[in-house]
Amino acid sequence: MREAMRRVLLTVHKFFPEHRAGTEVLTLKVAQELQRRNYETLVVTADPPDIDARHSVGDDTVDYEYEGVKVHAVREPLRLRGYTFRHEFSHPQIGEHFGSLLRQFKPDLVHIFHAENLSGEIVHQARRQQVPIVCSLTDFWFVCPVVQLKRPDGALCRGPSALAANCLTCYTPQLFPPVEQIAEAVEKKLPQLAKQLSALPPFARKLAIDGIATTFRAVKLPPAVTATMQRPSFLRQAANAVDAIMVPTSLMRDIFVENGIRSELISKVHFGLDTSQLVQHQEKSKSDLVRIGFIGTMFEHKGIDLLISAFHRLPPQVSAQLIIYGDPNQFPEYGQQMVDLAKDGRNADKIKFFGTFPNALLGEVLENIDILTVPSRWYENTPLVIQSAFATKTPILATDLGGMSELVKHNVNGLLFKLNDVASLHEQLQRIVDDKELLPALRAGIKPERTVQEMVDDIEAVYETVLNRRQGKNAQPTPRAGESVIS
Repeated sequence: MREAMRRVLLTVHKFFPEHRAGTEVLTLKVAQELQRRNYETLVVTADPPDIDARHSVGDDTVDYEYEGVKVHAVREPLRLRGYTFRHEFSHPQIGEHFGSLLRQFKPDLVHIFHAENLSGEIVHQARRQQVPIVCSLTDFWFVCPVVQLKRPDGALCRGPSALAANCLTCYTPQLFPPVEQIAEAVEKKLPQLAKQLSALPPFARKLAIDGIATTFRAVKLPPAVTATMQRPSFLRQAANAVDAIMVPTSLMRDIFVENGIRSELISKVHFGLDTSQLVQHQEKSKSDLVRIGFIGTMFEHKGIDLLISAFHRLPPQVSAQLIIYGDPNQFPEYGQQMVDLAKDGRNADKIKFFGTFPNALLGEVLENIDILTVPSRWYENTPLVIQSAFATKTPILATDLGGMSELVKHNVNGLLFKLNDVASLHEQLQRIVDDKELLPALRAGIKPERTVQEMVDDIEAVYETVLNRRQGKNAQPTPRAGESVIS
């Protein structure tokens, strides 16, 4: 039995209240459960804007409390200070700051949920101070700089090729700002040049700005290429320097091992969730319509355009409604495209946008959705929204891909459709509205969801193994790659 209070420092790439996606929810719930078990916790995070992360105004850091959890956030002035392409994965200033936090907080263990925006330097700082490190990874940042293992043409990827050649054509171009931002920078930083440019005729001004942009890219290209090529080995070494890695899916384990992360570090620990505000919403509200829902970030990789297009293919007399929850202003260009796409089709009057809602209302929202769609274009690993839906006995219609298809069993607890295939998605939507027995059958196939408490039981088992190993005590071995700590 553990007697003394332990301190755990948890890291995540962004956090509440400004950021509230799945990884943020997972980190919050684990921190709260650890506190209930007499741990002292501190969440260390960053606070980047979702769009236009180029400005550094205000304090370097901020300390606050969110739902009983202490948080220390690195803000943009520190994150952007002296920023180079390499800082995305190796940020010395944040590393030094993290080192000072370790000395102040004196954690018994560092638990990494995400390292993006903080960089792999947090691993090296913990190693220098001999603090044990475990990871609960929710995406592929340690392998893929765009996180999603998805190329610009929509093709899926399994990680960097030799010398990161495939990253040079995928990630490196994204490092350069568009011409409009370069023109804005010229106006702010070189007012005399901006004045001369503004005196030119429009066509001449455009030629001049294009020339400046071309020169800028030519100067910056060599360090961008160098950073892209250095990233895989740096983060592979960082990942292999931790004491244990927990992943929720076989897909994630396989991709990490393929990319040189030691298999013996990896164990499979399924995510759990707080079901206390969900299970009382298992009975659906009455409706004459089949309510097809989407909840999540309104951006291209989530595939909302596929869903809207497939819904428009249903006959106009269909008794169905498409309900979309998400912030169209988070990524305004794509959000407006989705609003326009919804209006441009024969079922426009049946598509409703409802914005966002507090996480505490998720159960109530799902009570009014008959089937939830997850039409993502990337592996997704294990979206917590799927598990939340299952906790309310809501079937899932998802892409037949990656972590989604490890949770959703076709014709058992949900339906699957082919990646990027509007016709395949439409076929499943048509089945839902045509077959009145299908949704009740899928609801019956949903099993009880795993809880946060069960997940933290397994996390604590990993903690004990790592700490005992560090102290030279006999300990049960960490499960081999492919095994789960859960029975």
